[in-house]
Amino acid sequence: MEEMKAHTSSKITKSGWATIGFLFFLAIINVADKSIIGLASVPIMKELGLTPAQWGLVGSAFFWFFSLSAILVGALSDYVGTKKVIAVISSIWAVVQFATVFVASFPFLLVTRIILGAGEGPTYGLSMAMASKCLPKDKIGTGLTLVSVGNTVGAAVAAPVLLFFITSYSWHVAFIFMGAIGVVWTLLWIFFAKDRPSVAEAEVAAPKPDKAKSVPWSEFLPLLLSKNFLLISLCAFASYWFFSLELSWFPNYFEKVRGMDGNMLKIAIMLPWITTTISQLFFSNISDRLYQKTRNVVKSRVLIVGPMVVIAAISYYLTTIVSSNTAAVALLCLATAFRSIILVLGPAILTDTFAPKHYGKAQGSFTAIYYLAGIIAPFVTGLIVQNAASPAEGFHRAFHVGSVIMIVLGLLFWFGVRPKKNSSSLFTNVNNDI
Repeated sequence: MEEMKAHTSSKITKSGWATIGFLFFLAIINVADKSIIGLASVPIMKELGLTPAQWGLVGSAFFWFFSLSAILVGALSDYVGTKKVIAVISSIWAVVQFATVFVASFPFLLVTRIILGAGEGPTYGLSMAMASKCLPKDKIGTGLTLVSVGNTVGAAVAAPVLLFFITSYSWHVAFIFMGAIGVVWTLLWIFFAKDRPSVAEAEVAAPKPDKAKSVPWSEFLPLLLSKNFLLISLCAFASYWFFSLELSWFPNYFEKVRGMDGNMLKIAIMLPWITTTISQLFFSNISDRLYQKTRNVVKSRVLIVGPMVVIAAISYYLTTIVSSNTAAVALLCLATAFRSIILVLGPAILTDTFAPKHYGKAQGSFTAIYYLAGIIAPFVTGLIVQNAASPAEGFHRAFHVGSVIMIVLGLLFWFGVRPKKNSSSLFTNVNNDI
């Protein structure tokens, strides 16, 4: 009887759907806040008289405290509550956007980017932790994906909206608009979001966990050094390596190496975002269905992600040897669609490894590790391209480096990640936590 009950599909409750909706729009705002500085780069540089080197420092400053804040704020959320912490960091975004309107010098602009990066660093991990608490285990892949695709939707929506304000009015108005959106979202979140939304009628909701401060970091740290956690995080690092290149280098590659312009360039830039959204929704749903049938995280999560990351690595490599632009774009769409699955199913796997009271620390540490790729990959790629005989040779070498990193870490994940239930209070335990 208990086995039949365990395999019964659960439903996401109304409060759970509300939380997912809030976090989906938070992801859209988060991406728009990131992209606005790039969209307004020309008028800002002209107004402040910034050199390209100074502007490069502005872009880098955003990531200086990204990983550190992801860990520290993720841990803080386990103490004071995820809802409260998300409200604080979204308020920080809004304040920084309003403050940027009054920027009149390079140092002031640099400070605003550092503060915004520190505020946005914990967002993805906190969103995954918050969503995980309101999702039944057999819906967690799809639920986390619905939160994550807010990033791809935001990337597609933000550009035309923000460019309208920048070109029709000024870059100052665009920042005021984003600040206002942040304030509205934060107020709605404070008054209507539930700190501990119900899970599902078909599941027994987890009792409120003991306070996280009962478990010191000295006891929690070994879990972060465990084989499973490190391989999950490093696989995500490989995925984020190419994600950061998509943001900073792909348009340059399409234009300078592939000779694309006009509509073809726009299509080449947009298609990977579209295929990524479709892929995440489709494969997370497949993963959830397998989990519902097997209740086995290896069969339903790991054995989906591992092969897909390896295929993505091969696709990135093949992009460098095909001559057809159409084939190159198709391969990049396949690669980005497949490599992105770890970023949504990785957090789902972690929920089978850590107890709910440690989701904040676990997800924050996970994102902190793979965020490091955002600092390293664009810089390494720039060095490779700069020192190559031609842009084509440089980009292709950079793709080869990323492909090797991805295929090695993907294979290690595929054959090395084997989460098991543990009786320790630090881990999720069916008898104690569910």
